[in-house]
Amino acid sequence: MKVKGLFSILLVILLLSTLLAIGNASADDVLKLDERRSYVTNLVTGEERRTYAEFLDTDQFEGDELEFRIYVDKTGVPIPDNYVLELRTNLDKPRDWKFGDEISHTASQIVWQGKYEHAYPFPSPIILTGVVPEPIRQVKEPGFEKYNIEGIGKEEVYVELTVGTSRDGATLETIQQKLSPSMVFYSTDRGIQDAERKINASLGAANAKVGGTTKMEQDIIGLYEGGHPGWASKLAEDYSELASTIEAPPIALYVIISIILGLILGSAFVYVYVSRGGGKGVDISLISSELDDTSERITEKSSSINALSTKFARSEDAEKRTMARELVRLRASLNEISNEIRTISDKIRGAK
Repeated sequence: MKVKGLFSILLVILLLSTLLAIGNASADDVLKLDERRSYVTNLVTGEERRTYAEFLDTDQFEGDELEFRIYVDKTGVPIPDNYVLELRTNLDKPRDWKFGDEISHTASQIVWQGKYEHAYPFPSPIILTGVVPEPIRQVKEPGFEKYNIEGIGKEEVYVELTVGTSRDGATLETIQQKLSPSMVFYSTDRGIQDAERKINASLGAANAKVGGTTKMEQDIIGLYEGGHPGWASKLAEDYSELASTIEAPPIALYVIISIILGLILGSAFVYVYVSRGGGKGVDISLISSELDDTSERITEKSSSINALSTKFARSEDAEKRTMARELVRLRASLNEISNEIRTISDKIRGAK
C-alpha cells in the first residue's frame, strides 16, 4: 500500500510538472504560423504555389513578383492589451500588405492593436505581394575593410512577423515573439549564375593544365564570393588561357635530347675502350663504321631540333622564342660533337 501510494504521488507530481512546463513554454506564444497552409506563388512565371517549407532558402530571380499567403492563428493563450503584430519585409515595390481590411505599401507595418482586435478571430491569411530586389549586398574589400561598399551577389530576402509592444503604433518597442519559421530566401539573377558556371569551367580547365589548385584560383573564387562576379569570370578565363601556355616543353624535345646524349656517351666509351688497348680481337673497322653511323644520326636529330626551333621562333609567346634561341645553340653544339665523333672514328681506323 505504501509503495502504491508513493507511486501515485510521484505520478501526480510528474503530471503537474509537465503541465507547468507546457504552460511556461507557451506563455509568450500568443500566435502561431501554420506553415502547412501558408504558401508562395510566383506571379511572373505562373508556377505552382510552393509551401513555406519548400520556398525557404531558395534562389529567386531579381524582378519576379511574389505573393505570400500566410495563415496565422491564435494559440488560446491570454493576449495582453498592449500586444501588437509587426509585419516586415525587404521585398521591393510595388509592395502590398493586406491584413484584414487594412492595406499598406510600406516595408513594415504595425497591425492587430488593442483588446478589441485581439478579441475577434485572427484575419487569416495575411497577404503580401512584392518584387524580388536586386542582388546587391554589402561587401568587404581586402585591405579596405573599414569602408562599406556594395557588391553583386546573392542577397538575403526576408518576410518577418513579430509580436511585441509599441508606444507610437509605428515601431516595436519590445519583442515578445517571432513567429517561426521566419521566411528567408535569396535574390539572384541569371548573370550571376552564368558567371558562376563560367568560373567553374575556366578554373577546372586551368587546374587540369597546372596540375593543382593555386593561390590565384582561390583569389578568383574569393573575388566572386566578395561581390565581383564579372571581374572574377573575366580573370578566370584569362587564367585558363595563361595556364595553357605554361605547359612543359614538348616531350619530343626530351626524347631527342635523351637519344643524342646516349649516342654521345656510347661513342666516347668506345673510343676510350679501344684507345686503351681493350677489345682485342674485335673488328675495329666495324666499330669505326658504327661511329660514322652515330655521327650521321646526331646530324639527323640536329635537323629535327632545327625544325622545332624554327616553329618556336615564329610563336607569339616570348618564352617559346627564347627556347628557340637555346635550341639553335644546342644544334650548333651537336654539329661540333658530330664532327668530333667522326674524328674519333678516323683515329680508330688509324689504330687498326
